[in-house]
Amino acid sequence: MHVLRTALVVTVLAGLAPLQAAPPTSRRQWDLSPFSWLRRSPAEPGAAPNSHPIQVSPKALEQALGTVMVAIPEGDEHLFDPNESADLSRPLSEALAVARPGEDIELVSTTKRTGAVSSYALTVTARVFVVDGKLNILIHDARLDVAFAYTLTLQMPQYKFGSRTKASAVALKAEGAENRRPDWVVLPLTAVAPPPLVVAAPAPAATPAPPRPAPAPAPSPSLEQRFLRLKQLREQNLITEEEFAKRKQELLKEL
Repeated sequence: MHVLRTALVVTVLAGLAPLQAAPPTSRRQWDLSPFSWLRRSPAEPGAAPNSHPIQVSPKALEQALGTVMVAIPEGDEHLFDPNESADLSRPLSEALAVARPGEDIELVSTTKRTGAVSSYALTVTARVFVVDGKLNILIHDARLDVAFAYTLTLQMPQYKFGSRTKASAVALKAEGAENRRPDWVVLPLTAVAPPPLVVAAPAPAATPAPPRPAPAPAPSPSLEQRFLRLKQLREQNLITEEEFAKRKQELLKEL
């Protein structure tokens, strides 16, 4: 039975290929695999407004997620594996950047956490939001076996997320963090400040170009050139014989 269960889980995990991402401008859900995703969701009734939207770098989120430890029967271990924290950080950054004050981020993340071939894919379910520059993580399930259950029923599980008003059985801790409850950890974050407004300096006044010198007047045709031109006009019948004689007399007076 143990071998069969392992084979089924490995088969399911083989199908956990990343799904096609949509542009993040107005997205509501970020699908990483059939059993791993994030989505914007209405905050719980009566919850105070969150500090959304907020720009937080994926690196800051990866570091924050990587510090959270969870108590299990075998001892404390990281809530998220290092690769898992890295995979979640970018979609979480995008989700926080477009979420509204009245929205939380619901998170489901499934992976084979111990790295052993025979290990099971276990799921974390969480409610995530930012208040006063701090990342709040409320965990409902830290090690939920949903992938194997799916292989038996072929029905997607109904997830539950952390709640502000009702604690779960999970116990968390993180260095430098505040524990509101055992299942609720508050982590400091470094928000990305909006880029400073760059005001373009006024362009220097253009130096007026020096006035262009007036073109030199074309040289007046000589008397001989004018006689030749007059003769051509007559030969081409462009002027009458009377006009030719009259203009000729005028030119002769200039001699």
